[in-house]
Amino acid sequence: MKTKKLLMLGLDAALPDLINRFTEEGSMPNIKRLMDEGFFSRMITTFPPLTAAAWGAITSGAGPGTAGIPSLMVHEPGEPLDKWHTSFDRRMLKAETLWEAGARVGRKTLLVNWPVTFPLKIDNGIQLAASLNPPFRYFYMPLWDIASSAVFATGKERCNQVPGRAVQVTLKPASGWKNLPDHYGIPLEIEIHVPPTYAAGPTYHALVLDSKGSGYDRVLLAQSKDASLNVADLREGKRSAWIEELFVDSQGIQRRGRFYFHLIRLKGREDFRLYQSAINTAETLTIPPELSDELIGEAGPYMEVDDPWAYMDGWVSIDFYLDQLTQHNDWWEKATRFGMRKIDWDMAFSWVGTIDHIQHVLYGGIDPKSSYYDKKEAPRILGYIRRVYSEVDERIGRIFRDVNLGETLICIVSDHGFSAIEWNPYLKHHLAKAGLINFKLDYDSNRMDIDWRRTKAFPLEPCHAHIFVNLKGRDPDGIVELEDYEKVQEEIIDALMSMRDPRNGQRVVEMAIPKSEAGTVGVFEQQGFNRIGDVLFALKPQYMANPFVYPASVKYRDGTERLIINQEGYELAQLHLNFTGVHLCLPASREMHATVILSGAGMTKKHREIPMSVIDLAPTLAHLLGTPIPKNAEGNILKEFIKS
Repeated sequence: MKTKKLLMLGLDAALPDLINRFTEEGSMPNIKRLMDEGFFSRMITTFPPLTAAAWGAITSGAGPGTAGIPSLMVHEPGEPLDKWHTSFDRRMLKAETLWEAGARVGRKTLLVNWPVTFPLKIDNGIQLAASLNPPFRYFYMPLWDIASSAVFATGKERCNQVPGRAVQVTLKPASGWKNLPDHYGIPLEIEIHVPPTYAAGPTYHALVLDSKGSGYDRVLLAQSKDASLNVADLREGKRSAWIEELFVDSQGIQRRGRFYFHLIRLKGREDFRLYQSAINTAETLTIPPELSDELIGEAGPYMEVDDPWAYMDGWVSIDFYLDQLTQHNDWWEKATRFGMRKIDWDMAFSWVGTIDHIQHVLYGGIDPKSSYYDKKEAPRILGYIRRVYSEVDERIGRIFRDVNLGETLICIVSDHGFSAIEWNPYLKHHLAKAGLINFKLDYDSNRMDIDWRRTKAFPLEPCHAHIFVNLKGRDPDGIVELEDYEKVQEEIIDALMSMRDPRNGQRVVEMAIPKSEAGTVGVFEQQGFNRIGDVLFALKPQYMANPFVYPASVKYRDGTERLIINQEGYELAQLHLNFTGVHLCLPASREMHATVILSGAGMTKKHREIPMSVIDLAPTLAHLLGTPIPKNAEGNILKEFIKS
């Protein structure tokens, strides 16, 4: 029996072990019902087990060598080795998807915030937004957002992401204001630029008042010194409504954006902390375009990513961050239900990333193998993660209210697993020590200037899984002769395998192989193979490469100082201060397994003992739907679904 419809809900990084635990506890009743009635399997994902590569494979049945999505970034042959493109750009995906194959036979599709579908394009259906450039610590490169968040504070705040986001301010007596409300004492003021970095936007004046005669307790924000024209009227712990303004982005393009203020703290003149959210897009984000305003009215403003860095930098509490994730979960549910009402869909694909993000922040606190694991503290941290899983499950139940389960195949799927992080090795530092990269730092801009005449290899940003030989005749600045190609590959492999944990001396890299052996990790020589690195490598669990080399200050006894390249080979990952969860080790590792649940129309109960392959999902779903298998699919139809 062929099912009539497919609803695929993509739960980024939903872990099979945690799903099993939370369903048994009763925290995920909707998922439990699907598992009890249908098919469940662990799933071996792509190499590397990263978001864009995995979601591309999930919907196309094609691995990285065919789909052309090697990692978080894509390097196009013939371009400089340090140039890359985001892998979340659908134009990077070389394989046909389930909805494209379905469109060939007239099937209509709904896409909701699905990864690797930006810029928007759909042949037979509607599309609501698209994800995702994750909140990188190392650089800011959004799909939709105009600028990252910021904090304006009287103290010096930590800022471990894009520099310039933490602005130290001094409250001074206010002057020149009109229409002040009733107050006591001397009003104070500051001037702030929103955002302070990455894009140009408006200037705001903040007026700080004592409204009750018991201390400063109220903040008004306005673009002019007229209190009656304020866009925000805040007390400690409160946030403003969404504010819409024009900005000029980092490319010099004028764009309309939306953000809010949140008064984190106001304890007198010397203790003030004001949060500015990320500048989200306020422009068209749907196909057809006329749905955008209606979508926002139904689901609220679109937020591309949440803000874990505000929590890890200590600007806001864990509760504030969890509430941000709740907002994302709410938008996901409402946008999905909105879309399903707007089209008579045959296939619907809807994605949410909140589980992935909370695990990036807190996973080290629940993994007994992590040095940050504390048996007494772990239940509290697990509770934060459980809250996000439970919220997603609750919203799945709400989405099902608008679904005819008797004619719909439900597919709940995640893209990868998780392990804890202990260290961030500075990969370029190690390659430089091995004589493979030569660079200088511009200490004013902190930019790395590569000397290509003395550089034999360069990693694909952000230093995950692929390294390219700087090959003469192929690469613009190539210096390695073709006859030396394999020799340099061996030098790269030797350098990788010689990297050692600074605490225990164990190897940091699990596997390093030449490109000719890429098929051993499911990367086959097809149309996307020219984007694959000349050396492929997998870090062991507990490690995630840092793509930067930082300047360090050396101070002398006479009081002088100079800047040098940081000599450390590793940076410690610290719970609550850095990401302590990652997904970079070999995909067959149990902790990297993803989740597949199939239930609904035509599905019999089966819990698979052997993990399925990510490339088998799309062909199997196409078979169950009676639609064409995507043209470039490498996987097989799972035999347990073939009815005799």
